[in-house]
Amino acid sequence: MNDNEKKSGDWKLIVGGIALIVVLFIGIKFIFWGLDQAIPKPPADVSQSVSASQSVSDASTGGEEAPSFCVHCGKALPDSFQWGQFCPYCGEKNEQ
Repeated sequence: MNDNEKKSGDWKLIVGGIALIVVLFIGIKFIFWGLDQAIPKPPADVSQSVSASQSVSDASTGGEEAPSFCVHCGKALPDSFQWGQFCPYCGEKNEQ
């Protein structure tokens, strides 16, 4: 009789463990959903693409003006950057 009670308790333990995992998974998803709703997302992608296209068109009309964004990786370059130097982020040479 002791073995039968032990076997019936095993499946209850397994089902309870699976249920606990499911509840924890749903709870974590709910927490991240709430954080996503609470923290606003800045529209950084739109402003970077607009300013990058403006800086490229300004640099092409301005002659020897230094670029403000890398033409390869798109990251902002330092103010002292000149044409012909290598990008400090991706290592590619920026030529005019």
